[in-house]
Amino acid sequence: MEMRLRVPRDIFFTLVILILFVTTLSAQEKVLPSVRTMQPRTAEPVDWKLSRGAHSFEVEAGFSPTQPIFFSGRKEYDTDGRKFGMLSFRYGRVIGTKGPVTYEYLAEVIPVALAFNNEVIDKAAPPATPPVTKRETTYAFAFEPVSFRFIFRPKRRVKPFVQTGAGFLFAKKPIPIPGSLSYDFVGDFGGGVMYSLSKRRTINFGYRYFHISNMNIGRINPGYNANVFYVGFSFFNK
Repeated sequence: MEMRLRVPRDIFFTLVILILFVTTLSAQEKVLPSVRTMQPRTAEPVDWKLSRGAHSFEVEAGFSPTQPIFFSGRKEYDTDGRKFGMLSFRYGRVIGTKGPVTYEYLAEVIPVALAFNNEVIDKAAPPATPPVTKRETTYAFAFEPVSFRFIFRPKRRVKPFVQTGAGFLFAKKPIPIPGSLSYDFVGDFGGGVMYSLSKRRTINFGYRYFHISNMNIGRINPGYNANVFYVGFSFFNK
């Protein structure tokens, strides 16, 4: 009788101990996740790389406070007081990324290009040889169907880039002096910095050396150059 009574009692106490042990483990498992969530997590770096095939739409405003002559052995015309401003829109497509460089194709339309203090013939003045000239703001329209941008440090939020392009310009009057043409070719190169506001939006700051030339198809070809500093916004679809 004593053995029969002892065995059930031992089993009972063993079951009680097991139940308490399991209960304790369960309570700890419930507490541990909440403790883990309270611990600070190390933020993973964000990959700011532009997606291959992404389309971009850009707006850019630039101004040239100075208009010096570059790559010329002589002064072709009076550059004093000349300035240049532009408002442009771009469509772009990200070609892809290879190594530390992202490649992007761009097409640009410049609906507003202003040559301040441009030298034009003063039609109100009496006829003279050479003709009397005056200074005024000349409006022009331009577009660059082919441009390329090379973006460095593609995974970083701040990305430097270089850029170049070429196209055409149509002005109401010849630029930069009478005797030139109102139809010209344009080319530019420069660079800047792209800062990612989000995965799909960037703000861009840069410089572009903007050159206007009639490529010697006119009687004279006084090249016009502008140091354009600009700010722009880009919107990517993915």
